[in-house]
Amino acid sequence: MSWVWYADVGNCTVHWGAWAEQQWQASDRLAADLLGSQQGNDLLLTALQEAGLNTADCEKAVLCLSSPARRNQAEQFAVNQLETDVAVAGDDFPVEVATDYYDPAQIGVDRLLNALAAIQRVGKPCVVVDFGSCLTCEAITRQGVLTAGAIAAGLPVMLSGLRALVPHLHTEIEEAMNMSGVNALPSGHNTAQGLTLGIVGGLAGSADRLISIMRRKVGRKASVIATGGDMHLVMPHCEARMIAAEMLTLDGLRLAYEASQDH
Repeated sequence: MSWVWYADVGNCTVHWGAWAEQQWQASDRLAADLLGSQQGNDLLLTALQEAGLNTADCEKAVLCLSSPARRNQAEQFAVNQLETDVAVAGDDFPVEVATDYYDPAQIGVDRLLNALAAIQRVGKPCVVVDFGSCLTCEAITRQGVLTAGAIAAGLPVMLSGLRALVPHLHTEIEEAMNMSGVNALPSGHNTAQGLTLGIVGGLAGSADRLISIMRRKVGRKASVIATGGDMHLVMPHCEARMIAAEMLTLDGLRLAYEASQDH
């Protein structure tokens, strides 16, 4: 069975998926720091083997480089471990999404891919929320134009800032993150609870506010679709109703690549 390896290489995480026979056969997230290391290679290859995928059958490695600094590691994994060629979104094939940004080159390729996949998934107009290193929110018009976007600090950025500025709270921060998977936010009766409430509740509030702003631009009834590594943590605490789409960026990457092969 031939298959294609797709990967969104981000600042903190590599989200990857193996596509064959019109569906995702395997997918996972890898800490970006492990990409290119022996440990990272072993984790990736083991996951592929457990899904019954032979590296000899990999047709292509298709990359979205949200973190261009990790390009070499991603390409080396594809060439050395998967023994296949590499195609990079935006460089080797286009992501055809209309935009009225002043300078379209400023828009991250992952945001364009999210818009492409969202249009196919929920139609137009729509709003995309990505709970990643940054919390991004995009508005797509009824005509399919990515017309506006907002970028706020995501969970990894917030935690990095807290650890740097208040290192004496390191233990409480770690405890807060261990608590943050609960269904209901804590009441804030100690430092760890206060951090959990502030971090997760703050992200949820930011997402709700940005969604409201984007809906003013493209329509109050615009569908909202959510993705990103911290989606399942934050989304349950948002007031806005969203459609969860964990594979959204990879679906966009696949759609853009397949469209380029049809030309």
